Amino acid sequence: MTSNDHPGTASPAPDEIPAGRPASLDALDVLVGAWDTQLRFPGGPPVTGQGRTTFEWLEGRFFLIQRVSAVLPDGPGAITIIGPGPAGTFRQNFFDNRGVQRVYEMSLDGGSWRLWRESPGFWQRFLGTLSADGRVITVAWEKSPDGHSWQHDFKLTYTKVR
Repeated sequence: MTSNDHPGTASPAPDEIPAGRPASLDALDVLVGAWDTQLRFPGGPPVTGQGRTTFEWLEGRFFLIQRVSAVLPDGPGAITIIGPGPAGTFRQNFFDNRGVQRVYEMSLDGGSWRLWRESPGFWQRFLGTLSADGRVITVAWEKSPDGHSWQHDFKLTYTKVR
């Protein structure tokens, strides 16, 4: 048993341990920190509240942990785990306090942050644009019942506080 093993847990298979940390993960550093959030639904005023999102690296810097506190009183709190995906992309595993679990594909390239998932009946996509100074991210969420006809769901603004 190595110092990293715990009694009663199996050691990882050799093919489960990556040879090294993908350099593409460094692109996620721009997200690290605490962000205030503001929502805007179609036709409505911005909803302000105690919304906060934080991003921090899990030890080893292979996975980025995102914690979301709700902006709306009845809105969901969530945690996501972001890690490497295929061909320089990322994969985001989403879990919220309603019991919802989703898997999103993700890219973060320059000033453009994208999330998407293809799920029959409820497709989603997200386009975030980072400000030149990296302190504001403006996001538009869209949804679709079929992956062809898309409609605006809501806007979200992240403002970095630390």
